[in-house]
Amino acid sequence: MQPKQSPATGWGIAGIAFLGGVGGGVVFPILPVIGMDLGISGFMIGLILSANRITRLGFNPVTGSLLDRFGARWPVAVGLAIEAAGTLAFSVGLVADSPGLWFLAGRVIWGIGSSLLLVGTLAAVMAIAPRASRGGMTARVRTAISLGLPAGLVIGGLIADAASANAAFLTATALSVAAATLTLFLLPPTPAPQAGEKRPSTDSESTREQWRALLSVKTLRIIWGANALLFFAVSGVLLATIAVLVDQRGLFVFGLGPEGSAGLLMAVLMTARAGASLAAGRILDRSASRTRLLLPAMALVAIGFVGLGLAGTSLTAAAALMVIGVGSGGLTIPLLTLLGDVAPAHLHGRALSVYQWSSDFGGALGPAAGLELGRLLGFGPSYAGVGLLMLVMTLPLCGLIASER
Repeated sequence: MQPKQSPATGWGIAGIAFLGGVGGGVVFPILPVIGMDLGISGFMIGLILSANRITRLGFNPVTGSLLDRFGARWPVAVGLAIEAAGTLAFSVGLVADSPGLWFLAGRVIWGIGSSLLLVGTLAAVMAIAPRASRGGMTARVRTAISLGLPAGLVIGGLIADAASANAAFLTATALSVAAATLTLFLLPPTPAPQAGEKRPSTDSESTREQWRALLSVKTLRIIWGANALLFFAVSGVLLATIAVLVDQRGLFVFGLGPEGSAGLLMAVLMTARAGASLAAGRILDRSASRTRLLLPAMALVAIGFVGLGLAGTSLTAAAALMVIGVGSGGLTIPLLTLLGDVAPAHLHGRALSVYQWSSDFGGALGPAAGLELGRLLGFGPSYAGVGLLMLVMTLPLCGLIASER
């Protein structure tokens, strides 16, 4: 039987996830500017910024296997140490002869570390959360992950302006080291096998059978598909196009330019998403159903995209983004909580690694699709098309609801 964990442990895991996520956000407002100053091409800068997500696509399955074998404590601690090493590579790139290669190497290294962090913290909270409080504890950690990146954007920009880019990189490194140290004290050790449960074998045939069994679960496939579509829409299409939409339609806020106005509008979405995630966790813990929020949440995301496509003022755009934020927060937590219920406990790491893979796949595909469709069709029809895709996804979600009943 697993030792009973105090409620503070869930908040501790959330704090680790937040600190680890800050490091990734720090580089975004800095690398494009200093990259241009150092003579790095625009294509190379884009590749550098996306290299961590591309790396995670390949490494996430490895992360899942490591978590199922060793538990979350050491993989997460090592992942944070790897993140720190990746951020130090950015500092070296500032003075190196080939800064682009150092920056690219840093993002690849950081991608490996972030895979261990993102999947590992969710696996850690699922390892300690009883079913009755899994929704709320999962919501805390997932919200911390979501808020880490924008917090890093702010911290990185402020430190770079007040001191230097190198000071921002070193700060991110220190935060990752601090989080790694906390991990060793706060995350649970490798759990002992439950009665009748066998620890996953290292035999390659057994590993293939475990993956095959996991991928054959229909409920998990629907969860992964819905998550990929959500990240395609929000973290892909929307994130890549919102500044262009603001500029084209003059949706400026407080006299700021397109980038600043888009940042404030996205802050509305992120705040709404965080609040909805925490509320969804509380609702799930008080309900016998894990699926009751799925259809309303998906419908809100679809309505928000249609509304954003029609928005003619900054106020209506903010309202549409708030609706998208509420819907996406209300969708993510039920999906994750249901995943924790359905996936076998000894395969939580693998199940979450595929979940993260679907996030990265959707998020990587969305920007190119959104920008190209926006150029060809305009953003109104493009956002309406995304909303339609979200509504189509309600059909398999209805299958989840029916199976739960």
